[in-house]
Amino acid sequence: MNFYTFKLESFQINNTRSRHDDTDTVTFGLEVGTAQFPVQSFFAGDLNNGNYPVNLKFGSVLITDGTSVAVFTYEIYNGDASQLSTSLVALNQSLLNQVVALVLKNTDETGLPNFSSGEAGADVPSVGPGSNPFGDSSDWSGLFFEAIGADIAGFLFPDCDGFVAADGIGMTKTQWDKEINSAGAVMFRKTMHYPGSDSPAGCGSNSDYTVTWSVGRETVKGSMRRFLQNHGLRLQPGLRSLNSTAVMH
Repeated sequence: MNFYTFKLESFQINNTRSRHDDTDTVTFGLEVGTAQFPVQSFFAGDLNNGNYPVNLKFGSVLITDGTSVAVFTYEIYNGDASQLSTSLVALNQSLLNQVVALVLKNTDETGLPNFSSGEAGADVPSVGPGSNPFGDSSDWSGLFFEAIGADIAGFLFPDCDGFVAADGIGMTKTQWDKEINSAGAVMFRKTMHYPGSDSPAGCGSNSDYTVTWSVGRETVKGSMRRFLQNHGLRLQPGLRSLNSTAVMH
């Protein structure tokens, strides 16, 4: 029986969107099967070029069905989020809903996603680069705003505020296992590149960010009760069977 950890590890600023420092807020969401977890957020503050830890994670998520879809989304926003007409958490939830719908739409009669490429890591729907979330992300911004139904002009302000990275990535348990196995059977890690959209006159040059995330897997060995205790987990009252929604954190 396998438990999974979805982690947004860090981001790197190769070039800020603002003339000097970007003021970044990060959001991170997850849906597994029919269970949607509360969106997490992290205020990173004023940052210049460099690498910065985030360490947001959804840990010890039980997934038992190979066809269950696990989707995570993240956004990095530079600026004063209070000026947005919609909260960053709500935007992340909207993005998450869109990516889940995209994954489910592209499934065949077996319940497995059915895309054109059979290569590991190359057939996953993504809001950023389209059908290949592990490849080039040069068109991420337009696709991102299209996915959340937002007008780009309403979110990129003259004072240099705006999104500098966003994506949504989803696969079935079977596909995540394939990626994890190919990476050594413990954890699959990926760094993705997000070159920025045009910034307004008077700002710095276009932003350039990378984001690193990982999906880890832990197999229960020995007593399930002991495993749950060690990880601070418990079963929901009255549940005899285990699934992705049966474990409480």
